Amino acid sequence: MFYFFMSTYMIHKIQTSEGTSVTLEVKDQKGEHCLYISKGGLSLIFNQQQTNQLNTIVQSIDTAKYILKEYGSFKKWSELFKISISAFRGIKSFQIREWIQSANYSGFGKQGISLPTYKIKELQMHLAMILEEFDKQG
Repeated sequence: MFYFFMSTYMIHKIQTSEGTSVTLEVKDQKGEHCLYISKGGLSLIFNQQQTNQLNTIVQSIDTAKYILKEYGSFKKWSELFKISISAFRGIKSFQIREWIQSANYSGFGKQGISLPTYKIKELQMHLAMILEEFDKQG
């Protein structure tokens, strides 16, 4: 775990066991602070209000018990994102995934970030620090 600050950026990295990392980066986008969550070539972008909603959901996860369920959802303009812990081939992971609801398809879309469940505490810590920085910057 490490983090550093630059004039308009704040970067947090969470290393995963697969040798990859999830990056949480705060950038100014058109005069508004936004959180970019990236893994591989994919980035999810949330404004301050959406970051607050995400943080509320993530902080509510009991890290002593990783229960497989949806912990919450929130709208990002017209998109819906679901936050859950799921399992694939017996491996539990934390996920932020886009949910698509249309006449032709209902289910998860291509946009999403996953993280091993043992990294949730680290994510909770980083999100709390990011929101403190949002508050300081106004």
